[in-house]
Amino acid sequence: MSTSKPVPASLKRKSSARLAAVQCLYRLRLMDEEMTPEALLQDYLAHWRDDKETGAHVISRDAEPDKAFLRKLLTGLLEKRADIDTLIKAALSDKWTMERMSPLLLSLLACAIYEMRYAANLAPAIVIDEYVTLTGRFFEASEMGFINGILDTLAKEGRD
Repeated sequence: MSTSKPVPASLKRKSSARLAAVQCLYRLRLMDEEMTPEALLQDYLAHWRDDKETGAHVISRDAEPDKAFLRKLLTGLLEKRADIDTLIKAALSDKWTMERMSPLLLSLLACAIYEMRYAANLAPAIVIDEYVTLTGRFFEASEMGFINGILDTLAKEGRD
């Protein structure tokens, strides 16, 4: 009988930060808002604490996000947003356009691309796994495969 090791708290907090970054970027895309990375961070954390204190556990069911990592993600995502959108457009087939994709799927893809291309301290396979797993929290297997395919293609291009 095999037993899996418990996931360290630091990794849980990084995964929560990734989820928070996706949710913040989704908010910006959906509401067509402009906010600074710090304002996004503080607003998200306030909602997270409120959610936890009220017992709702809608966004606070996971570990508290790693604030420094979330700040880094949000800052980088907003700085590189145009470059990331260009990479997404280039990776899509003629049948798919960014305008046709859901803001949430775009947000997942953008966060993953930022980590793979600009935050390069993890192997692409780890980043892909993290974001495919996150995609599964919101979507079905077909979208998970879609995200996996695009990220795998971009990871291979990055190695060429």
